[in-house]
Amino acid sequence: MNLVQRIWRSSLGRKYLMAGTGAALFFFLIGHLLGNLQIFGPPELINNYAHFLQSKPELVWTARLGLLAILSVHIASAVSLSAQNRAARPIAYASGKPAYGAPVASRTMLVSGLIILAFVIYHLLHFTALLPQINGTGKDFSHLETT
Repeated sequence: MNLVQRIWRSSLGRKYLMAGTGAALFFFLIGHLLGNLQIFGPPELINNYAHFLQSKPELVWTARLGLLAILSVHIASAVSLSAQNRAARPIAYASGKPAYGAPVASRTMLVSGLIILAFVIYHLLHFTALLPQINGTGKDFSHLETT
């Protein structure tokens, strides 16, 4: 059994994978935010940033595929760990209350994750696929210049 299989078969390994991929997604989000915040600077800043991204399609597609892989591992880890957790205790506690001391974040993780996933899908359809039903104008935003 190779290292990847051993990591995946271990619940602790899947937790580390989930944490690592979550951190990677968080750091991408920070980088994405910093890039987009350039819109508030002089027009040359955002125009240069957009030109840089458009002139490097291999970089953009590598990032997209990498993010897709990271997101896939993150979701697969979440589903697998959740299924294992449910299998460990198939009968709910009699009180029906959440486990003592469980923070709100851990109790709402599924809902918040699904909301974020829905936004990511919307965001990609809006700015990458340029679907007129979502983007409203049907315009290709890559040719806009700020003034």
